[in-house]
Amino acid sequence: MGILDWLFGSNDEATGSTVDPAVIEQRIEQVVSMVDPRLKFVSGYQQKLTKPVVQAILYCRELEGKIPAALDMSAAAWSHDPILRALFATAHDIPAVFSRSPEVQDYFEQSPGAETVWATLRFRHQEEKRFGVEVHGEVVQHDVPQTSVSFVEKKVLLPCACEHDARIEIRRRAFKFLVTQALEQIASANTRRKDLIEQRTMLQARLSILKGQRTGLEAMLDGGDGAIERIDEVERKLADYERALAEFPGAAETLDYVMKRVRSVLTRASEYLQVTPIKLRLDQMNIVVPEATNPAGIEIVLPEVKAKHARANMLVGRFPRAELICRGSLIDAAQRMLG
Repeated sequence: MGILDWLFGSNDEATGSTVDPAVIEQRIEQVVSMVDPRLKFVSGYQQKLTKPVVQAILYCRELEGKIPAALDMSAAAWSHDPILRALFATAHDIPAVFSRSPEVQDYFEQSPGAETVWATLRFRHQEEKRFGVEVHGEVVQHDVPQTSVSFVEKKVLLPCACEHDARIEIRRRAFKFLVTQALEQIASANTRRKDLIEQRTMLQARLSILKGQRTGLEAMLDGGDGAIERIDEVERKLADYERALAEFPGAAETLDYVMKRVRSVLTRASEYLQVTPIKLRLDQMNIVVPEATNPAGIEIVLPEVKAKHARANMLVGRFPRAELICRGSLIDAAQRMLG
């Protein structure tokens, strides 16, 4: 599952360091249902999960708090918002991106009275080194090393009726992501254990064959040269596999192992998911410029979500119905481009 999957279920709308007991209970049950319903058979499973779940809830609140207040993401706002000017080449690109979202189209169709939709805009910023031109007064310099920034893979996610709901969804998706990390570790351990058992079985069969050959006809024909070395080598490999298997849970320990993995991930959430502010000082062409050489550059700050080997930027924005491009017009435009 990806970082942007959404979590069904309870709301955690509070702020601060206190978590409603009802939210804790709901989150515990979500963890159990997602990971392994048999966890309910672990003695005191709720007590064992309470502290890790609370830590994860608080951490998800912290992450959501690092996402800036909602922007007015509209063509009308493009000219005076430096973030929008950096993200979108023209004002018309904003309604184009939001209108291409089937979820946004569905939201307005199903909410005829709604004049605005709040949603999360996901995108990714990438930097490219290149050589360009710089102008200092009347002096033009060529082949100047520059860093160009572009914003790609824009996608509008899960529209909501208000900013509050959009931000709650960020907490939900963060919490679900953490649980899926525990699931991946458990699945990886199960796969690894299965592979080790298969390899051990093959080595045991190989060892039996070698020992049989050592005392059989083949030993008479070749004098047994090398047989002892081959047996020793297989036995060494078997010992390595036995040691590796000892690191993974046996059948009787599985639920305890699952519980340990879940508790470990939830209490070390920052190792799996972070939100970091990325500061960029850009000119009108999205070229990175130092303040000392180009006072006309404008600094923008974008939150970047990092999870494992993936990263993406996220902003919450509100988009007006008045700028929505209807589905029919989008289809006609696409057909003209293909034609």
